[in-house]
Amino acid sequence: MNENSYRAWLEKTPHTYEIDFQKSVLVPQIENFPEVQQLGNLVQIHHKHWLIESNIPELDLFSQCFIGVMKKHHVPTENYYINQLQKNS
Repeated sequence: MNENSYRAWLEKTPHTYEIDFQKSVLVPQIENFPEVQQLGNLVQIHHKHWLIESNIPELDLFSQCFIGVMKKHHVPTENYYINQLQKNS
């Protein structure tokens, strides 16, 4: 599989990211931010905790996009963390 084929396959494969706002006193309603919905399918699993299934394959790239959206909505970056969940094969 060449580099371009691999990248195309990787971008079609859903990647799950965990967003945790446990450090935040007031949790933003990120489900109402249209830019977050453009990053992928957003599911709130409990208060202050979301999963986003996205086609963005790398944690660093996804984090940059998510942080950009949060800064636009004046959400401090120290209030949350982002983690990529591994799929069991």
